Amino acid sequence: MTVVGATLTGVGAAGAAPPMPSVVSIGLPRSTGLAQPVAQETGVGDINDTVHRFGIVGTDLGVTWDDGCGGVLTAFGDTANFDGRSLLRGELYGFRSNVLLRSTTRDLSRGMYFDSGVMAAPGLAKQVLVPDYRREITVLPTGGIAANGRQYMTYMAVKRWGGPGEWVTDRAGVAYSDDDGQNWVRPPEAIRPNLGGNSDFQMSALLKVGDTIYVYGTPSGRFGAVRLARVASSKLTDLGAYEYFSNGTWVRGDVNAATPIIGAPTGEMSVAYNAYLGKYVSLATTNTIVARTAPSPEGPWSPPRALIDPAEITSAYAPYIHPFSTGKDLYFTASLFQIYNVLLWKVPLDALR
Repeated sequence: MTVVGATLTGVGAAGAAPPMPSVVSIGLPRSTGLAQPVAQETGVGDINDTVHRFGIVGTDLGVTWDDGCGGVLTAFGDTANFDGRSLLRGELYGFRSNVLLRSTTRDLSRGMYFDSGVMAAPGLAKQVLVPDYRREITVLPTGGIAANGRQYMTYMAVKRWGGPGEWVTDRAGVAYSDDDGQNWVRPPEAIRPNLGGNSDFQMSALLKVGDTIYVYGTPSGRFGAVRLARVASSKLTDLGAYEYFSNGTWVRGDVNAATPIIGAPTGEMSVAYNAYLGKYVSLATTNTIVARTAPSPEGPWSPPRALIDPAEITSAYAPYIHPFSTGKDLYFTASLFQIYNVLLWKVPLDALR
């Protein structure tokens, strides 16, 4: 997923081929907005030496979730590395559609440190969701959660890059792993084709409340509204078991009944309950990164509050709430195109009251 230009909605954010990642560290950006950068997590000049440890020169996304075993899994999107085989094709970088790293960092004030990753070879993180190149050009993570002793990851399979801020998926779905992320299954019964009401759930953010999983869906790209589904955690891969929020009531089994709970344009969401605020918090990409709060998973959601000044930082996108955020600050990952890599950020929660 990529972002260039003056504003996210006016450029090819996640709507172009993987960019040529910068190999120069430019340091943390200056921000006078509510959100402040804490650390560069990936790429040249990062705090994790991901270039040498995991073969990550450039990447984005950084979808984080509690793995239920004392750690956090972080899934990244299109990931570049120096690859001798790519040089034979006349290309500087090799690309994997996604990689997965692990962290046990609890004190995020200096950044999130990666202990290990799912590896293909020493020094090279593995592509965990392999595209079917007959129908998709990349497979990108959109959400993750642990439940029932299993890791789940929602994904979108992109078949065509479009104009600025636009891309077209072939389908989306839920993958699962029974070995802590080493290997993943994409069951056919958990696939949503990009048709009808399923087109509104091509990107999914996941929220676990008790034994219920709430699924916040948006269409391909960043110009759609948000719709909501829920399902028992034991039925996450059974689309027939889902209920859809429709004009204030829950309707079982009819994806076409879902009505918007947050208006367009919205993309790349994450949602979490925040004990400090006593509210649910959502982060998303519009023309910048915005935050909303609500008293319940359904809403009503507050008006968006910009966390970053889009005139100051023109290409921040894809905010994912870190599950170990505690206290008065909310930590989240977000990507910057200038270095095509992921940073950890924080925002004071009192600003969101």
